[in-house]
Amino acid sequence: MKRFIQGTLALSLGLGLWLAATTTASANQYSAKRGNSVRLIWRKPMGQHQFTANRGYRYSKHLTVRYERNASVSATTWFTDAHEKFYQKNRHNYAIYYHVRNGNGKMQGWIWRGYLKPVPKPVTPKVTPAYVKTEAAQSQKITKFFPGVKTDKRLTRLVQDFVVANDDGETYQENWESCVESNGFSPKEAQQIHLISSMDGSVDGNTLTSAYKAGKLTLKDYFSRIAMSKGAPIPSKEDDYSRSVPVTYTQFKGWHIGVATVTQNDTRNLEIGYPIIYVALIPGK
Repeated sequence: MKRFIQGTLALSLGLGLWLAATTTASANQYSAKRGNSVRLIWRKPMGQHQFTANRGYRYSKHLTVRYERNASVSATTWFTDAHEKFYQKNRHNYAIYYHVRNGNGKMQGWIWRGYLKPVPKPVTPKVTPAYVKTEAAQSQKITKFFPGVKTDKRLTRLVQDFVVANDDGETYQENWESCVESNGFSPKEAQQIHLISSMDGSVDGNTLTSAYKAGKLTLKDYFSRIAMSKGAPIPSKEDDYSRSVPVTYTQFKGWHIGVATVTQNDTRNLEIGYPIIYVALIPGK
């Protein structure tokens, strides 16, 4: 796991995402050359739209794995939930791919948007993956760790988007700022947001993660040790986040909170992986 900024992050304003395809992928469908021919520009969540496709292929998020032809499943209705933009090195242009899944979520992948045709009259109910419910339940548990806080839908959406945007990303701060801006937070609000993250690529962090996965640590013990006690970066006028102090659950009483978490049954195949936890807080009005 990459080493990222740890603890509370108050940032000034300045997403395959996933693949859980249950289709088989034989060795001759893998191509490192294809993956190296593109450079990820951004990956973001998107609203749910319905499409069909009868041209091209479905791919993994880095395009390294190619699945069956879209023509072989042309009757399938695809539901979108994310998109990503690539720079195609050989062609010197850009391409946008949509992450799609079928009605029961068993087929997933990325399809170039040029191959997708809108369903004229969508009638199929929205698809909700099973992990959404379990992750919402865990988010509620984490929220209860912080006495006197109020759940905020906009903050929740912010950290949920950050899970997607920051998946295997190298520009942690840029991803965060992009999510803050796209969720409508003003520059003044952005400076007040505190982000507590469980991401820690250190040896100690990996040990704690392994202990939690093995059931040797409770959720609260794990989050307390890997995030709360690691220190909260203190922003200065020069945006220096090097200084930090531990944070406590009680110090955020009266604040608004949003929580996003990745649980064991998550089917998005996120590279940041289980058990990532993001908690965003902002002073209440």
